[in-house]
Amino acid sequence: MRMELAATNKRGLLIGVMIAALAISAPFPVTAQDTYKVGAAYSLTGPASFLGDSSLKAAKLAIEQANATGGVHGRPVELISEDGKSTETATVLAVRKLISEHGVAIILGPSTTGSAMASIPIANESGVVLLPHVSGVAVVNPVRERAFIFRPGQGGELSVGKIIDYAKLASWKKLGILYSSDAYGEDGRANLKRLAPAAGIQVVSEVSFPVNATDLKAQLTVLRNAGVDAIFMHGIGAPSVVVYKNAKELALGVPIISGHGQANAAFRKAVGDAVVGQPVVGAPILVWRELPDSHPQKRKAKAFAESFEAKYGAAPDMFAGVAFDAANMALDALKAVGPERQKIRDWLESRIKRYVGVTGVFTFSPDDHAGLTRDALVMMIATEDGGWRLADHEK
Repeated sequence: MRMELAATNKRGLLIGVMIAALAISAPFPVTAQDTYKVGAAYSLTGPASFLGDSSLKAAKLAIEQANATGGVHGRPVELISEDGKSTETATVLAVRKLISEHGVAIILGPSTTGSAMASIPIANESGVVLLPHVSGVAVVNPVRERAFIFRPGQGGELSVGKIIDYAKLASWKKLGILYSSDAYGEDGRANLKRLAPAAGIQVVSEVSFPVNATDLKAQLTVLRNAGVDAIFMHGIGAPSVVVYKNAKELALGVPIISGHGQANAAFRKAVGDAVVGQPVVGAPILVWRELPDSHPQKRKAKAFAESFEAKYGAAPDMFAGVAFDAANMALDALKAVGPERQKIRDWLESRIKRYVGVTGVFTFSPDDHAGLTRDALVMMIATEDGGWRLADHEK
């Protein structure tokens, strides 16, 4: 009996050792509670879905790449997505669901400035970091009131800075503003009016348009008649396409320069040849082949673009680049401090220093949750083949 018991104990010990060995050698734990959960609150339907679609694809790519190499300390990362539906209300509900029902450690998104602004109180109250892929300055300022918000994208103030640089090169002294009547458009208008005077540029006329506009000939005519040297257009989605098509129909004769809301494949495909020759602020990822080898984004952009295109059969846009950087920041934070939300916030603020991503070189601090300079953007010219080229002065 004792011999049988001893044999049984030995077999049990052996089985236990084998199970432990299998657990150690297995690529991932098998229980769902052992995964790290990252949320995504992108606009996947509605007018801003062209932003959310490319962002989600890039975030999935980053998470898949991490899991393919062992996840985070041997544990898989789960990306949980909720649709913000291109509205502030739906995005708030999505963010709440990711936090309360799914228990995510950090959230990628939202996709639009208005939705990000609406989500700030939830992030602060819940102590969950949001990484909104937006340009609005007010999303991260003042920092003390946006403690859990970090903007991993090129901001509107940087985009407008590039436009002012270009205006000076082109000897434009008088600009008109054509902007959408939403948070994104207002942000662009405010940035240009704030930054233009120091550059010796006068804003002589400004006209807004509704976010569902289908004809903007009247607004364009008002700006042309004001005697502007060029028109700064700040809007996204279908109306931004209308601007260029209406300008062509009018034979406007006034250059239109846009912020980086137009630096995406959906806009370029929809606008066709109406934008050819016009300057648009963009991201290095869109023209990475033309970047000099010394450019800090060249190597990262090449690797990301090739991986994205191999997986999805299309080149990434700048919003995909932002999402890829945001996802990798989230992964790096999880590797460093685990899923504790406050520690993630503190790590991002204190440890993202000269962080080279696809989008730019980031440095976050207690006074700066944006972390980029205007070097993270380039000026592009729309080409006849449906793409972009790097502006001559950028080469």
